[in-house]
Amino acid sequence: MKVNFINFSDPGNNKYFLLTGGEFILKQDAINKILQKLANDGFTEKVSISQNELDAIQEIVSRNVGGSLFQENLIIHIKHTSGKFPEKIKSLLEDGQIFKSSNIALVVESTIEKTPASGPWISNFDYYGLIINCSKLKVMEEKIWLKRQLDFLPKDLLPIFGGSIFHNNEANLLGQKNEVAFLKLLFLNEDMVSESNTDHMIFGSGISAFELEDLLIQRNFKRVIKSIHHMREQDLQNSAPIIWIIAKVINACLESLKSTNKKSALIKNGVWSSKISLYLNLIKQAQIKEFLKLNEEILKIDLINKGIMNAETWEQIDRVVLKLQEATP
Repeated sequence: MKVNFINFSDPGNNKYFLLTGGEFILKQDAINKILQKLANDGFTEKVSISQNELDAIQEIVSRNVGGSLFQENLIIHIKHTSGKFPEKIKSLLEDGQIFKSSNIALVVESTIEKTPASGPWISNFDYYGLIINCSKLKVMEEKIWLKRQLDFLPKDLLPIFGGSIFHNNEANLLGQKNEVAFLKLLFLNEDMVSESNTDHMIFGSGISAFELEDLLIQRNFKRVIKSIHHMREQDLQNSAPIIWIIAKVINACLESLKSTNKKSALIKNGVWSSKISLYLNLIKQAQIKEFLKLNEEILKIDLINKGIMNAETWEQIDRVVLKLQEATP
């Protein structure tokens, strides 16, 4: 069976996979899902074969077809990285014996953009396995892919963050994935973040994204402004992450003010348990209408950052921080 990546969500009961196309990030996403599913099905051993090692394919398959002494479930992962589809892989697939072994799973990565319309090897794969097209996405498909990556975000922040990432990284899935990874750490459970590598969340000023959030909720606005000015000097074009952190704080505060259960609303909007008391203290005397205005200001900054409105982004960031100070007496 053939499927485009955008329509691929679950490997199902398949054990044989052919991934075509040149979009590495899509292949990586698909392979992660495939390997996880195969691991759940008991396929824990894997042999990787590069394009320069194709002579070993027949030997490996022959040793394992029909089971071995210890009945290991084996994944054979073949990587074709350039040129025409290799004859040795075609021969393996045309023979068909690999598709009849219960203890072998097959993953073939290939850079070919299109598979042939007919022929023994592609017919066998179409019948026994799943062919996933990982070619470049169309604009709408790319937006759908990005939206799926951001499914952890509070719904009110999705248009701001998603739009900003797409605007800055259109047709660059690696850039989008890196920025999504940044946001995931901002909204993940605190215990999960402590186990993650957060080095890439350190700004040029030496301050981390988490520390900037702390300064905001501790009302240390003088240092916030000083840090933002330093960040501007270090990387004039990279204002988006700072906007996201300020937006997270404002959105979490607004949702908490609107809720009868303020603590629960904060947790739902990605606030760590260790910071809840600081957030509650920040909004102790705040009013919903002031945070609604701040939310509108964040939307304006997002439009400015995308070039839709004419103003200086960094000046507007300063302005919002000062307005946040006024709104949290």
